[in-house]
Amino acid sequence: MGRRNDPEMDNPMNDPLNVRAGERGVVRIFTTALEPEGDAAITAGNVAKLLGKNISLDARKVEVFPAKVIEILGLQTYLREGYGIPEESMAGKAAVLDALKGLVILVPSSAFEGQEVYLNPNPALRFIAAFEEVKSPPPVRMAHSEAAEGVVAPRGASRAYREAERHFKWWMVALGALALSGALVLFFVI
Repeated sequence: MGRRNDPEMDNPMNDPLNVRAGERGVVRIFTTALEPEGDAAITAGNVAKLLGKNISLDARKVEVFPAKVIEILGLQTYLREGYGIPEESMAGKAAVLDALKGLVILVPSSAFEGQEVYLNPNPALRFIAAFEEVKSPPPVRMAHSEAAEGVVAPRGASRAYREAERHFKWWMVALGALALSGALVLFFVI
């Protein structure tokens, strides 16, 4: 357990399996080494059991999907558009990300609900990478003005709202890609 007391390990990129207490903005990516039938048994609800003992997750924040679902879009694009991961931070892993097969499991920091845990993944899972979201600058504070009372909001959108908006945009892109794929299949079948 010396890893947790090492100041070098404060950065999640130094030890990506160490989730710090209160950590925010990191997305950990896993894939499966199971056969397709075994993949079907992995859901967002049971990913915690595969990440180690005594780990609890908010399953609503974990994503589990077959890599082929976003084959056209690519995992790199999904992470950039859906999670705000900078393209330059994925540069060394771009080919690996877009070539993944089987199930892709995305576990954002928020799924750990502020807990400090050390992940010890089941051998059926393969850790791919951990990426940090772009750090957004603090919201601009406007000077209070009685003339603007009730007209101008003093703060930017909440982080939860921005996350929801980002996920919505990704789903729209994914649905568009899926519709395009379906149209192409129909075109070539007919």
